Amino acid sequence: MLMKRILPLLLLPCLLACNGKPETRSYDIDKLLTLERKWLEAEFALDTAYISSLIDSTFVGISSVHTTTKNQELLGIYNNMSAMRRDSIFLDSLKMEDAIVNFYENTAIATFIVHSYKKDKGRPFDKRTRFTDVWILRKGEWKTVASHGTPITEDN
Repeated sequence: MLMKRILPLLLLPCLLACNGKPETRSYDIDKLLTLERKWLEAEFALDTAYISSLIDSTFVGISSVHTTTKNQELLGIYNNMSAMRRDSIFLDSLKMEDAIVNFYENTAIATFIVHSYKKDKGRPFDKRTRFTDVWILRKGEWKTVASHGTPITEDN
C-alpha cells in the first residue's frame, strides 16, 4: 500500500522531464542571451574571431538567399560590416526583443528580434530582424550549430 503511494511521487520528476515539453534553466537562459548579445556586438566591432569561438564546425547559416558554412558565414559577416563602414552606416545601439529560449537536453533554441538603430551618412534609421539560433552544449560550452535571420518589414 505504501509503495502505491510513493511510486507516483518517484515517477513524477521523470514524467515532468520526459513529457516532450522544453526544460527551463534560468542560468543557461541568461548565459545564452548574453552570448547572443555579445555576438551582435562583435559583428558591429568586426570581431569575427570572437564570433568564430561561438560557432560549431558543423554550423549552417540560413537566409532567404542561401545557406552557409561556418567559414562562409564569418566571411559574409566581415564583408557586410565592412561595406556598412565604407558606406558610412554606423550602429548607434541595438536591443533584443521578445527573447525565448527553450531547452531539449543539451540543445537550446533561441528566438528573438534584434532592433538596431543606425545612422546612414548621419540620417537615423532602424531595422528589425527576427532570429532563430540553435545551440548545443559540448564539453561545458555552448556552440551554435544553426542560425536563421529574417528581416521584419512593417506593413503600412
